[in-house]
Formats: sequence, structure tokens, C-alpha cells
Amino acid sequence: MASRDRSGGARLDSADFCVLKVQLSRKGAFAGSSPPQMHFMTVDNRMETLDFVQNNLDLCAKNILKLVRGKDSK
Repeated sequence: MASRDRSGGARLDSADFCVLKVQLSRKGAFAGSSPPQMHFMTVDNRMETLDFVQNNLDLCAKNILKLVRGKDSK
């Protein structure tokens, strides 16, 4: 994942999208009870989006959990 905007708002490379690997693990007393979950997230390849995801990773993780829980309930 990009850590700094060096391109003045342009894309990171020629691709339109990139895939980010997100590892979710439990906090607190239940931390050892289950292994971390790996999820892959597709985002557009603009530096603003990548910076937003990096700066708001907790919010992104909560959204991933909502999606996973929604799939499990069906």
C-alpha cells in the first residue's frame, strides 16, 4: 500500500484498481481463541483513496466485518 502521495493526485501505476490485503484479529480476552482472518479489498488506484484507506483503516475494518457478518447470516 502506498504510504505517501508522490504523484500529485495521480494513480499509483497504470492499473485502475489495486487489491489490499487486510488481516483482522480479535482484541482483548478472545484474542487467542481464533486465528486472524485474511480479507482482500479492491479499491481504485488513486492516491487519495489509498491515503484515505490508510488513514481510516479502523473504519474500513468495521465495514469489512459488516459485510462478512451479512454474508454469514444468509
